[in-house]
Amino acid sequence: MANDASAAVSEPRSVPSEPNPTRSAKGQPVTAQPAQSPAKQVKRRRVPRWEVVQTLLGRFEDPRYLEVGVSKGTTFHQISAASKVAVDPVFKFDWETERRRRSADTEYYQVTSDVYFGAIVDDDQQFDVIFLDGLHTFEQTLRDFTNALTHLAPRGVIVIDDVNPPTYHASLPDPSRYQRLRKHVKDDRRAWMGDVYKLVWFIDTFYQSMSYATVADNHGQAVVWRERRTSVVDRSTTEIGDLSFESFVLGADVLQRRPFAEIVADMSPHIGTVAS
Repeated sequence: MANDASAAVSEPRSVPSEPNPTRSAKGQPVTAQPAQSPAKQVKRRRVPRWEVVQTLLGRFEDPRYLEVGVSKGTTFHQISAASKVAVDPVFKFDWETERRRRSADTEYYQVTSDVYFGAIVDDDQQFDVIFLDGLHTFEQTLRDFTNALTHLAPRGVIVIDDVNPPTYHASLPDPSRYQRLRKHVKDDRRAWMGDVYKLVWFIDTFYQSMSYATVADNHGQAVVWRERRTSVVDRSTTEIGDLSFESFVLGADVLQRRPFAEIVADMSPHIGTVAS
């Protein structure tokens, strides 16, 4: 991230006899059609990272965008906004050339997020959409989230990447252990997410003034906005810090996974400056 380094079986009952389903009303043979699998029936288009961010930015006039953890710039450079700020300790592209070729409204800071929030960003600077995709550890992402809230516009949105690890090894906060286990089980996917998922549990318990949901039609991005919730689940900070992958899987309903379009519809009264 910004630092280096989710029935009982009833008894059969008799029913009135029905016409032979293999014959039409006129008595002609009917070819049986194979039932579609549920996966084919409900297949949903995958929503990429940049589209989630861009859709949210589209709810603001002259949107201001901050991305923490830019890496190769894959998402950042696809985003259109009135002003954009990129923060990463080691950009994996020629950021100085990019800075020269882009407008003055696009800024690059090759520093850790702690340095950016602590010494660079103006005290009164606000952003409409903040995307957190940096170091994949709970502690660092929590720190980034807390700092981001200070600079979030009143009707702004925070997007937290990688909160739904697909495997145990993808949930490990140590990238070297993740790589060793991934190779051991011969997993070709490069899906290191660390234990960022714990931040969702933390928000659920300790940020009652914020509402959230996780995008179900992609790899797992949590979308967080200001809307008070009537209740929270009582957990200790120690319990959340120790949350295992097993507990994550068994309690994945905490993620509140929903289709992105549904999330946008529900949050619309609470975000943006452009009427829906």
